Amino acid sequence: MQFRVHLLPSRCFSAKKRVMEVEEARNYLTDASGVSILESFMVFGGEPMLFSDRAISIFEKAHQLSIPKIEMLTNGFWGRNKKKADELTIRLKSSGLNCLGISVDAFHQQFIPLQYPKNAAMAAIDAGIEQVTWNVAVIESLNGRNKYDRETARILEALKPLRIDAHIHKVLPVGRAAKNLWRYFKRETLEGPCVTDPILENNLTNPQSITVEPSGEVDICWNLTIGNAKEKPLSRIIYEYDWRKNPIVRILVEEGPIGLAKNAGAINFQPQKRRFINKCHLCIEIRRVLKESKV
Repeated sequence: MQFRVHLLPSRCFSAKKRVMEVEEARNYLTDASGVSILESFMVFGGEPMLFSDRAISIFEKAHQLSIPKIEMLTNGFWGRNKKKADELTIRLKSSGLNCLGISVDAFHQQFIPLQYPKNAAMAAIDAGIEQVTWNVAVIESLNGRNKYDRETARILEALKPLRIDAHIHKVLPVGRAAKNLWRYFKRETLEGPCVTDPILENNLTNPQSITVEPSGEVDICWNLTIGNAKEKPLSRIIYEYDWRKNPIVRILVEEGPIGLAKNAGAINFQPQKRRFINKCHLCIEIRRVLKESKV
């Protein structure tokens, strides 16, 4: 079985920050490689380069395991100093990293000057990292008429001289995005089953990738947990996964998030359709309430 593993080295919870230990990450990789052929490995976050030494040590382990595609997703803040960016990308290249995605869009550039990711990208190319791309979030599309998509299109136009490909994905209506961008999202049907996740297109009945959080939780979709690698070996979680035996996943596959809403009714949670943007938004909110209520 071929498989993809994603690690979140850090994740923020209000004022708290959870950080994955290097040894944990290295053990997860070794464990997963024992039951599957790992075709790719990605570190994202949070921001991986806030913990650059840790990330590099983890990439070295992935390289030792001969994982073909070793990726990182970053906001490129570390391009602030061109000399240090050059030094860092040489280390990243030496560690085995061969794919670097740098986030640039209207959302990131509210906080990070565009020159920083530009410097990071140029340093990565000069260091010989094989694949460097822009990671771009849009609400509708690059042709969207809302102010955020128009600004993102302007940013990409300014980056054109670098001749770097852009990977475009839509913003998920979760967390602050659901609250702050509410009026810009196009409403979609809440009906129907869930077959794949919206970003990686991971099939819920036969997932080809997992994300491991600093807490040890193993996800096959946005916070859709199938086990905890701190409580059970990751290899067993992968090998023993059966969507029919996971009550949440089974309902999502057979009925969709509307099916979860029926269960939520038992705790007096009555979803109002106009509150939700699409199935993902409804699913995430219902699962949050169910988890908090320990149903």
